[in-house]
Amino acid sequence: SKSRSNFPRKNVRHANRDAQSGAIMTYLTQKNGQVSLKEAAEYCCYQANYYTRLYRKLFATDFVHLRRNIRINLAEDQLLLPNKKLEEIADELGYQDLSSFSKAFAESTGFFARQIPEKIWHKNKPLT
Repeated sequence: SKSRSNFPRKNVRHANRDAQSGAIMTYLTQKNGQVSLKEAAEYCCYQANYYTRLYRKLFATDFVHLRRNIRINLAEDQLLLPNKKLEEIADELGYQDLSSFSKAFAESTGFFARQIPEKIWHKNKPLT
């Protein structure tokens, strides 16, 4: 289950960088990375162009890559669930289809999504 945060939007603007980055990451994670730059900027009461610069300052990356990384991290967690299908994960994280999810996952992690449960199983396999 995901935690909910009702951080005060008005105070984000005047918060320190740690609080700003925490608030942004919490919001994006709650939305499963399925939020546009405009929506995220509006949520924090910023203009989109300023929000873009803030992202680069806080995270040393752009919004698109940060959003993709959040989605991939959420996918890695879900891949450990034995009854979760790749198609379900891709759909829940907002990918149009399984192939676009698989491509994004492989580009980000260097592994195919189908390999992750197998790697975990082999890592935790008892020695005989």
